[in-house]
Amino acid sequence: MIKNFYIFSSIIFAFALSSCGKSHKAETTNALRADSFNVNDTMSIQINPKLLEYKTFVEKLDSTDATSIPKAWAKFKEVFANQSFGLCDSGFVMYQTLYDTIEVKLNEKLQSDTTNFDPLFNGEAIPKKLKDFSQQLQINGFKLLGNNGAVYISEDRNKVAQIFYPFLSENMKAYLTEIKTENSEGFAIEDSISITAHKLVERIIWYEKFMYENPNFIYFDKCKNFRKAYLSYLIGGYGKTSLYKNVGSKELSDYFNKAYTYLLSKYPGSETAKLIEPYFTALKQKQTDSVNQLYKSYVIKGMILNLH
Repeated sequence: MIKNFYIFSSIIFAFALSSCGKSHKAETTNALRADSFNVNDTMSIQINPKLLEYKTFVEKLDSTDATSIPKAWAKFKEVFANQSFGLCDSGFVMYQTLYDTIEVKLNEKLQSDTTNFDPLFNGEAIPKKLKDFSQQLQINGFKLLGNNGAVYISEDRNKVAQIFYPFLSENMKAYLTEIKTENSEGFAIEDSISITAHKLVERIIWYEKFMYENPNFIYFDKCKNFRKAYLSYLIGGYGKTSLYKNVGSKELSDYFNKAYTYLLSKYPGSETAKLIEPYFTALKQKQTDSVNQLYKSYVIKGMILNLH
């Protein structure tokens, strides 16, 4: 039987940074979520009645009930019709905060649910109660997913695109599209990175480029956190996707050899490449002290998480 397993699946976050596992990867995801929507928009709320109206409405909704989401959709459309993209982006941040909170609450409840969810994923006849539960989630902007013996509730990013994209700025849509793609592709399965080495590099470079071009983006800090997490795994490895093929001989793994080679050949002028180049050189030359010193310096400078 598929076991219930609580997971942060939104990319936002969770991104989705961990599909299964509760070690430092889960802690990283929790930290990212905690900071995800801590946006300083107080002044805008004070001076803009539209934002204040929506904020007041959202705060009165039940943050444990999925049926609050369609209500938030309807109110958003009412309040932000024909408003500026910047104002709509700020309103969306308020919505997303509610969305994330309800996702967390639903998964907490799912942990104690003893229902057999197998029929949803293995082709068996689906009992009416189970079918109704799944359909109700979909109506309210969520979906039930199964992965390697785990079942969890995730935000439906297609629904987000359908409802909110007409209101949002191009920058916000680009960001949400990236999050949607990352959620779809995943990141790790059974404590191992599931995306290719090239894809990991591309994600880091996407955030680097996006932040450079949009320094005032409302989710700039969130982008920074995602890049930092991905960069941490590029430099330090992730779970069973070890930095070394053989720890004893300090032989670099094929995965990271491919990642570093690709990064330096395709994006040699990037900030990420400047960090990786001396690190890669030290790894290839098996200069353990230099590797450790560089790693420690990146942690101290706040460039990566300390995963060791």
